[in-house]
Amino acid sequence: MVSKTRMLDWVKGFEWQEVEGGLDESPELIGFRDDKGRNWLHLCCGVNAVQTKQKPADSIKTADVLLQIGLGIDEPAFTEGGFFEATPIWYAVSRGRNLALAKHLLMRGANPNNCLWAAGFHDDVEAIRVLVRGGAEVDQRGPETPFLGAIKWSHFDAAAELLRHGADVNWQDAAKMTALHYMLKKGSDRKHIEMLIAHGARGDIKNKDGVTAAQIMLKKRDPNYRKMVTMLAMVR
Repeated sequence: MVSKTRMLDWVKGFEWQEVEGGLDESPELIGFRDDKGRNWLHLCCGVNAVQTKQKPADSIKTADVLLQIGLGIDEPAFTEGGFFEATPIWYAVSRGRNLALAKHLLMRGANPNNCLWAAGFHDDVEAIRVLVRGGAEVDQRGPETPFLGAIKWSHFDAAAELLRHGADVNWQDAAKMTALHYMLKKGSDRKHIEMLIAHGARGDIKNKDGVTAAQIMLKKRDPNYRKMVTMLAMVR
């Protein structure tokens, strides 16, 4: 009989042949979940192969063994907020940073939604490209969109990539704040503000306090902001 500890070592070590044999010997382990709700597939996908110096190809073989025994490709370990699900591919993107495995899961039909926030959090442009190509909803709605999340984290490479894929530059969160509001509040570099303007950022949208981005910009001492207000007026 195989122990949970031994199986965990095999799964995290991408020892796919041992995993396959162990689950065949001890099928009662197939339904295992840890105290965070993770099954063997979540745990496999959450291993950072770069940090552990393991081969992504072995992570794919291990994942395939686990899918073969019936673990769900879109089964969440946990859910939050009525919209977010911590699926295996989310673990591959957010924890494992394993794009080879993420691509494989997409090829096998995994739902890429919920993952763009994780890609944005890591400022991972390539992950964004992989997920969008795989059908991820660019402006998936939660408390914020992936684009607005990237702006709040000041991960501007990710934000720019999401804009290239059609993210709504003017989306407002519960406080009626747009990306432009947040960037002005944080004092972000002007080049990033110009990036938003180039993608159609409006200056006439009011936040919950009734303040527009254009009004904030006009109060700044830097005359370059006044020039940018004129640009906002041209695109709104």
